[in-house]
Amino acid sequence: MKKSLSRQLLIGFGVSLVVVGISTLWINYRLLQNDLEQQVQKRAQSIARSLEFATEGLIEYGNESILQRMVQNYATLPTVLEIAIVDPNGKTMVTQDRSDGKSSYASLHPELATYLDKAATTGLEVVVETTIKGKMVIVHILPFSSSLFTKTEQRNIDRRGLAITAIDLQQVQQEAWRTFLTSTITMIVGTLAILSLMVLLIQIYALRPLKKLNNAISQSKNTGNIALPKALPSNEIGYLANTLVTAIGQLNEFEKSKNEELQKINTQLEQLSESLELKVIDRTAELTMTNMELQQAKEVAQEAYKAMSLFLANMSHELRTPLNAILGFTQLILDDNKVTEDIAEQLKIINRSGEHLLAMINSVLVMAKIDSGSQILNLNDFQLEALIKTVSEIIEFKIRKKNLSLVVENNTNISKLIRTDELKLRQILINLLNNAVKFTSSGKVILRISNDVHNLNSRNNAQSQYLYFEVEDTGLGIEEKDLENIFQPFFQSESGRQAYEGTGLGLSISRQFVNLMDGDISVSSIVGQGSVFRFYVAVELVDADPVEMLSAITNENQSLSKSVSTDSKEKYLPEQLRLLIAEDSLVNQKIILKMLETCGYKADVANNGIEVLEKLESSNYDVILMDIQMPKMDGLEAAKHIYHELFPFHKPLIIAVTANILAENQEACFAAGMYDYISKPVRIDTLRQALQRASAHISTIS
Repeated sequence: MKKSLSRQLLIGFGVSLVVVGISTLWINYRLLQNDLEQQVQKRAQSIARSLEFATEGLIEYGNESILQRMVQNYATLPTVLEIAIVDPNGKTMVTQDRSDGKSSYASLHPELATYLDKAATTGLEVVVETTIKGKMVIVHILPFSSSLFTKTEQRNIDRRGLAITAIDLQQVQQEAWRTFLTSTITMIVGTLAILSLMVLLIQIYALRPLKKLNNAISQSKNTGNIALPKALPSNEIGYLANTLVTAIGQLNEFEKSKNEELQKINTQLEQLSESLELKVIDRTAELTMTNMELQQAKEVAQEAYKAMSLFLANMSHELRTPLNAILGFTQLILDDNKVTEDIAEQLKIINRSGEHLLAMINSVLVMAKIDSGSQILNLNDFQLEALIKTVSEIIEFKIRKKNLSLVVENNTNISKLIRTDELKLRQILINLLNNAVKFTSSGKVILRISNDVHNLNSRNNAQSQYLYFEVEDTGLGIEEKDLENIFQPFFQSESGRQAYEGTGLGLSISRQFVNLMDGDISVSSIVGQGSVFRFYVAVELVDADPVEMLSAITNENQSLSKSVSTDSKEKYLPEQLRLLIAEDSLVNQKIILKMLETCGYKADVANNGIEVLEKLESSNYDVILMDIQMPKMDGLEAAKHIYHELFPFHKPLIIAVTANILAENQEACFAAGMYDYISKPVRIDTLRQALQRASAHISTIS
């Protein structure tokens, strides 16, 4: 419910006046009380001084009766409660009450004893507020001296007589309260009169005109115009009314114009909405068509990539088949001591050319996977020290052949397993070390490793770090103009062209692998002094228990330990190992049979997977050297039949022998249950080591 303005003003003025009035009255009361107290103190001091002035003469001349009348007269004054004259010994000489005479004043008022003694000995006035006869009083103690005191008793020389006046404070407060009440009543009456007058004037000159104006504005809601009352005063309220009339008229005009503009805008928005809907429909159709075209392009690209991958795989297989014959027979002939030195040299050239062609095929396959974006990291946990040892042993043969020295400086002190793509990291190191050995005729090759901790993204409980590698040589060096292109595919520096070796893809592949492992590679070189290749990769230190670490170390070195020597406890000798060759190519059959004969083994032959299954029904074999691509039934299908369907009791170890070296093919072989993997062209040493591993495995399970 709305409150009227007159009531609000009345309440506001009333509260203000009450607050101001109470504050003023309280201040006046306190001031009046203080003023009366000061007057009382002055009155007590005046009485005490009058008595002190008259006491000495009246006492010396024996006029105590006059002094008694003076005291009694002063005692009759308003607010005077008690008057007394006390000698230096504290005895009452004169008081308004004769019955208290000649007695100790201090014994009558023990609460004043301390103040009486102080005034008598120091001669200082003392004013104290205390209670006498149950009333609050102000006691004024005024010391005085007299020769009469010094003549009668020598001990009173240093003490003085006292004129004591006690004023009743209660009478003072009552008098102040009466004055306060009188003032309060007067102020309340005046305040009410002022308040009534103000309300009347406000009602006449402000509230009534405003009420009329308000009624006129309320009526204008229906008519749209304000009819101003004729009785409005010619003051601020009248001016306000005229201003309101003008403002309302302008607002009406403004509202009318805005309504017209809004109608126009709504019409335009409706037209624009229809246009946008049409454009959205057209754009949606265009996007749909574009998405269909992109999907078709994606499918075409995928088909093209599949076709390229299939083409490369087939080309690799077709090229490796004749290379298998070339490299296989050259190895077999070179192992025969009957060939002359000239023929041996020619065979070595053929072998090196074949190896060079094989390396180029492998590099082209890797670059094709990199260019297609299908090259990914295959993370695994391994020991860094074991990786360095493996790489060193792989490169050791070339180091000894050129009478160089290999220096390994491992400054990492990493005792944990590391997690990254081990095969790619090993390939990078082998590529760089091979290049260093190839272009160094004397001196040494240095491999340095260090580490540095960084806040990389961690997985599980692994700690991320960077590993830094340097491969330094004392070889030919690289021309400065060739440094910026050294990592480009198929680029060979001047020294590389002089060496007549390499495909020009090793450094490019290494850089791609390093970038894939969140790192970078660089080179610095001085012609005639050597080169330094530097790269870093991101790895993770993996917290593993001693059993897991020992297992990783064992797995890392297992192939080496098995290939170096034959265990003394090994049961199967070469002539005891029962072998079956599954190969559809007659040339490859002859090569593998000849290699096995050189290694001391004998074997049976099957031309496809079906013949393998038929031979297993009549004979037991320990190891099957299984080709993958064969007619009627390929090697993968045959392996699945052997391990998952047939021959549940005696299952031979299957070693894949294939010209397809892609990682997917290797994974498919192991998924089919195969034990080991050999790529074509087959090398005698690789074949021998695979058979030794198989023989050791058979010995452990038999």
